Amino acid sequence: MVKHFTSKILQLSPLVIASCAAVLVVYIPFPAIRLCLLTLSALLMIGGFAALFSRTLKMYARYTFAAAMGLIIGFAAVSKIEPLAPGLPMETVASIKGTLLDDPRYFTGFEKNSTEERGMAVMELAGVRDASGAVRSSARGRALVFFPAGTMPRLRDFGRGAELYVEGRFLDTENSTGAVNVIPRFRAMSVHIVKKAPPLERMRTAVRSSVISRLQPKAWGALAAALLLGTRENLEDGVSVSFRNAGLSHILALSGMHLAFISAMLAFVLRKPLGKSLAIIAGFIFIVLYVFLVGPQPSLVRAAIMYALGSFLILSGTARQPFALLSAAFLIQILWDPSSAYSVSFILSYLALAGILVLSGPMLALLRGRLPPFLAMGISASAGAFLVTAPAAAAFFGILRPVGLIAGLAAAPLVALFMALSFLWLITASIPFVGVIIGTMLDKLLTAVQLIMNRSISLFAGVQGLSLGFPAVCIVTPLLIIFLLLYAYRHAWYRNEFARFA
Repeated sequence: MVKHFTSKILQLSPLVIASCAAVLVVYIPFPAIRLCLLTLSALLMIGGFAALFSRTLKMYARYTFAAAMGLIIGFAAVSKIEPLAPGLPMETVASIKGTLLDDPRYFTGFEKNSTEERGMAVMELAGVRDASGAVRSSARGRALVFFPAGTMPRLRDFGRGAELYVEGRFLDTENSTGAVNVIPRFRAMSVHIVKKAPPLERMRTAVRSSVISRLQPKAWGALAAALLLGTRENLEDGVSVSFRNAGLSHILALSGMHLAFISAMLAFVLRKPLGKSLAIIAGFIFIVLYVFLVGPQPSLVRAAIMYALGSFLILSGTARQPFALLSAAFLIQILWDPSSAYSVSFILSYLALAGILVLSGPMLALLRGRLPPFLAMGISASAGAFLVTAPAAAAFFGILRPVGLIAGLAAAPLVALFMALSFLWLITASIPFVGVIIGTMLDKLLTAVQLIMNRSISLFAGVQGLSLGFPAVCIVTPLLIIFLLLYAYRHAWYRNEFARFA
């Protein structure tokens, strides 16, 4: 069993080793430890060159180089993150000027014990002024701005890429730590549009607004907008709460699951008329356009990078290694947008998929023959994602909802059906004559599917979550994972030994 386990480790792709090394640099904020890691990267690089000339160590040289390169990539990503440098003391800043980096969205509770609804978006700052307006300074870095709710319709019309002049104040300036992964917050009192977004961004905003306006009058339109475009402003609070209490918040947040479903649907539709290669290329183009339309959310970008890499491997006839693809996507994404590495969706997305890849296989082997195949596969994937993301979920949200393991099995097919029907309705409803008939039929189907979905999710939402402390979760979940892996490998070893004598 030990030999089997060791051989599994030696089969790891160097990309996995490199990504693990990069994780150490990106998520360990202490300068002293980072200095030690920088020294280690130099030593590993030297050791890798030495191993190339040794017969016994030559096979380990690639892992040594991979670890060194991972540390270097991690340092390159961290060095690209610039903390906010306003040029003036933050407590004296009364106005900021900059560019919207994402689509403004509604948010409640931006301050402690506050129920005020406001808009929220990240801005790339270019300049600041003090209260008198006499002192101004150039600025660089990003700030999370909370806009008055009344300004949101105009902000959303101008959209991402618009240049703004915003009056207000920074929040919690006395608690500012200067950490690169903590984005300063700015409370806006008034907003002025200085410059429109570039033409391409304006076209994107117009298409996005058109789709939302078409969906809005429908009873199921708010849920369709959330699942297809990631906009939840028109979704009833009760629906969002039910999804959250049922452990299904990830379904409402656009993620790799949504992109996987869309890409699978495209492959099914395009493969026959275009052929395998052209269908893959067309799917990739559509996914790039889709991510551009809804916004580069970290989990979507991760899925798009993996789809692009996987498509290239398929077209080149190279075998795909899912864990290597995940590792490559991580390294590419932290270099492309290093600040996204500290977002909740980025962390949970990578942890969830890593949990599925590591644990679903062993769990499926244990459940095979004990449960129907579709149940065994669903529970294995959900449990793998749940166990690996549990410490992060406890840290971010303070509560775990294991009921999501079962709720996801019931909700996933309904959500997939709802997304497919919504997408079909958007395509066919505008076609004259025939489109009206098909659109009416789809309208009724979507209303029925939403009703079934809401009622089934409400049943699971009544189950209480587990309020476990972060330290307890960090102790329990690794022990469970280790026990599960050892038990699965022991089970596989006994099965193989029995097969030799049978």
